[in-house]
Amino acid sequence: MSGKKDGNRKDIAPAVSKQIDENLKRLYSDAASEELPKSLTDLLDALRQQDAQKKAGEK
Repeated sequence: MSGKKDGNRKDIAPAVSKQIDENLKRLYSDAASEELPKSLTDLLDALRQQDAQKKAGEK
């Protein structure tokens, strides 16, 4: 690659560009299908509970 940061792919062969796209899609798919760590799900549950309590107090 030429080091340009303008997002231009003219200097990358189409086959290489396609392979990069496929690998990124596979990596994202693998990461998106992983289970969240318990600490993160606990934090999300606490925030949801806090939000529900806040909304209940506004009524």
